[in-house]
Amino acid sequence: MAQADYLFNAIRALATDASARPPLSLVSAAHAEFVAALARNTPRPIPIYVDAADLQDRADHLEGLFTALLAYLATILDDTAQNVPGGLDVRQIEALLSDLASEVRGTSQHAIECAARRVA
Repeated sequence: MAQADYLFNAIRALATDASARPPLSLVSAAHAEFVAALARNTPRPIPIYVDAADLQDRADHLEGLFTALLAYLATILDDTAQNVPGGLDVRQIEALLSDLASEVRGTSQHAIECAARRVA
């Protein structure tokens, strides 16, 4: 029966010029945006003799990475929670990701300040 439904839908799509594919889900759209954000935000190589500007560029890259990742994870977790009886408690995950992003920011800022002092 499933094959008959598929065949009927395919014929109808051809006859009406409609798409046989289902519409893009929020998860698929979030995934596509995440991949596109990664492609737009490629890291530049850090030279052997690094300066504060090189480190700031890397910190900006990491900030963009975390922004894209957090948006993607929020969509995935929300979609998952909608399909789990009783939902999901994602507060701990959100807290851990926030802590990780904060640690990366702090470490990056410290490295930038050390590089700036070396030059001064």
